[in-house]
Amino acid sequence: MKNLTIVCKDFDLTEAIKEYLEDKMSYLYKFFNCDETSINFNARIGKTSNHHNHGKIFYAEISIHTPEKNFGARVEAEEIYAAIDKIKDELARNITHYKDKTLSISRKQGHKLKQESRNIE
Repeated sequence: MKNLTIVCKDFDLTEAIKEYLEDKMSYLYKFFNCDETSINFNARIGKTSNHHNHGKIFYAEISIHTPEKNFGARVEAEEIYAAIDKIKDELARNITHYKDKTLSISRKQGHKLKQESRNIE
């Protein structure tokens, strides 16, 4: 995936984490109707602070730039892999919500136009 930029904070990015993130982000391509080269992913992963040893110490923050709209999310988890899984689900939920909302608006406008044309006759 060449449209993915990854920035790490307070830990080293391993090849396994990079491949895992690329795999999860490639899942999101199916939600978009545009060309894959026009979609850019910016990911920032890291630790919330260096002095925490337990709890939600890892975070993942991703922004997706598309020609239609920009999407973004941030999650915290106890492991970096869990944070990546959660952010994939959060972004999928955000994207489908937006798509459903725009579809609903266009259907309402079509229904309104149809009602107006019936009232004219």
